[in-house]
Amino acid sequence: MAFLSLVRWTHLAFLAWAQGMAYIFLFADQPSWKALSETDFWFVVISTAGLVAGGSLMNSFYDMERDLVQRPWRTLFERPVAKKYGLRMASVFYFTGLLAAWIGLSWWMALSFTLYGVLIWLYSHKQWNLHQLGPLMATLLAYTPLLLLAFAFSPQSEPGFMRSLPLAIAMIMLEWRRQWERSHLFGLDPDVRAPWIRRQWIYKGLLIAGIAATPFL
Repeated sequence: MAFLSLVRWTHLAFLAWAQGMAYIFLFADQPSWKALSETDFWFVVISTAGLVAGGSLMNSFYDMERDLVQRPWRTLFERPVAKKYGLRMASVFYFTGLLAAWIGLSWWMALSFTLYGVLIWLYSHKQWNLHQLGPLMATLLAYTPLLLLAFAFSPQSEPGFMRSLPLAIAMIMLEWRRQWERSHLFGLDPDVRAPWIRRQWIYKGLLIAGIAATPFL
């Protein structure tokens, strides 16, 4: 359970759900659940999950002190997983994600996923999240999987991509605000921190509602 928490399995599930909704209702030729039988789609999902899981593992160990303030009980729950074991598993996840991209997708999409993996690694390993532009970087990395999905099925995805652009921009701004507030939680007094933490849940609920609205675009 601690290991699943470290790889942020809820975030991985949300990403897979978001990619599925986007593909079925925006990027596929015909909106249908049968679209999920496309092999290329699953290679995109597996590549995304592998790279994000690897990055989450690394980020969990490098950002332990900050997480103890922002989510103390969950961080203490994750501590039994040894850093050496966790970083080794991060490498396995990275390899799995890149292997899926290079085996199942075109070379230029595989190259795009490789670049995405490098950016995730730099964000986690070099602790870019502590930089002033950290919230913006985190937001862009969070939405890159949907962009990669659109590129993988271009040009058929272009109409749906343009149709969803206003909602995507609104969600990117909301996620940027959430990441910005999250980055400032570390320096707040405990009595001030509580409403900020509650807003994090509100932001997450709005993001889920945004993805759920995809069929109506």
